[in-house]
Amino acid sequence: MTSLSDLFEFLDSPNPAARQLALQNLVGHTAKNDPERHIFIPSSFAGTSASGGGLLPEKRKQGSEQDDSKIKALKDLGNLCTDQAMMAHDALSALVNLSDNVAVARHLVDKDFLVWLVSYTANTTSPLSPLTAMLLSNLTSHPSLLPQIINLDIPIIPLTLSKHYPPWYLPAAASASSTIHPDWRDTRITKPNAEAGQEEERTVEGLRALVQAFEDGAAEGVKEGKGKRKGDVNFLASVFANISMTPSTRTLLLTPRPPFPQPSTASPSENDEPLLSKIVIYTEHPDLIRRGGALGCIKNCAMDRGSMGWLLASEHDRVRLPSDPSRTVKGVDVLPWVLSPLMGPEEYEMEDMEKLPPTLQFLPPTKEREKDPVLRMMCIEILLLLSTTFTGREALRQRGAYIVVRELHKVETDQAIKDAIERLVSLIQGEEGHETKMEEIDHLVRGQSGTSASKEEDLDVVEV
Repeated sequence: MTSLSDLFEFLDSPNPAARQLALQNLVGHTAKNDPERHIFIPSSFAGTSASGGGLLPEKRKQGSEQDDSKIKALKDLGNLCTDQAMMAHDALSALVNLSDNVAVARHLVDKDFLVWLVSYTANTTSPLSPLTAMLLSNLTSHPSLLPQIINLDIPIIPLTLSKHYPPWYLPAAASASSTIHPDWRDTRITKPNAEAGQEEERTVEGLRALVQAFEDGAAEGVKEGKGKRKGDVNFLASVFANISMTPSTRTLLLTPRPPFPQPSTASPSENDEPLLSKIVIYTEHPDLIRRGGALGCIKNCAMDRGSMGWLLASEHDRVRLPSDPSRTVKGVDVLPWVLSPLMGPEEYEMEDMEKLPPTLQFLPPTKEREKDPVLRMMCIEILLLLSTTFTGREALRQRGAYIVVRELHKVETDQAIKDAIERLVSLIQGEEGHETKMEEIDHLVRGQSGTSASKEEDLDVVEV
């Protein structure tokens, strides 16, 4: 009887019809609960190439040929991702299904494939970018693979004078399913496009390109196919949440960066801001994945005392940069983005209203609370984490957190959330002693009330 795995040999066939037919018959068996899924999964000790390898070679003696066949099939699926749109869709769907398994995922983090995957996802004309965002989400869910992904640089060609968006092109995004930038000229064939200000190819951090794509994906008209890009890439929110889970990778979201696509080596300026500040603003986005990922990033960062200053800084505050204490930079100011999902159409007394962040005052009567109880609980957990320091508790008191959770408690139906609210209230409404006031965040710099914090002389360091 013929085995499904016999179809693997046709995945790299020069005949497009043979490739497509083999792929169509295989993709349906990649689902997690499919009994034939095992034909794609290499053993845990399978090498990263067909020549063998792995941690314990002796474990591979039996069944090594099957492993080599599976590894080659995964590589072929990766190559098919750049094929015609229909085949690329099926190949990506298969890899999304399989990449939850680390034995599969570690064979997909080949540098060339990752450069293409990140470039294609960030490219504005990539119709399958929602699928590549899902694949990146699965790959970054494996902590051991994170360094290979987050430290990746991708090639970029600035087109500074282009009249088309974006004013850059990502040459590694090349695929049969996407189109090239109309102003880009291949210098191997012709001269650079002087009218578009075409510059020489350089590299840019892949993570910054993904954050820019995430931002563009929320632009008006994207869902209808008329916006800045062809795919909304909402699953990148999960990528950023995964990155924020460990301190070593979390710093990449908190480091101030110049506006994209300027190189990170550009001279520091007042416009520099952490990547996290571009992510947290989606806590009330219509898409559940996007707002859940944004809240996940905030929660993960709030677990780290070293991140507190970045999270608490308001528009008039700054944070001293750990690598250069003489420089103060923009924070993220997450509090409005955490409180807003907890707010409904209720009216507040003017005295209470004035305590709230300006963006949360005078909300319309159509304002709705977050409907998902998991995300409401996540918001309360973030507030609890922020309240573990005296600086955090003071910020919650002064900016109306108690007022918001008080109104939420009146209408909340989930008992676990009500219990969490009561714990929060006991923290922010309790009396502070000398010992608790010692829990100060000393790298947060407060701006004077009613003044701009853009000048160093307008700032006073918070003292214990």
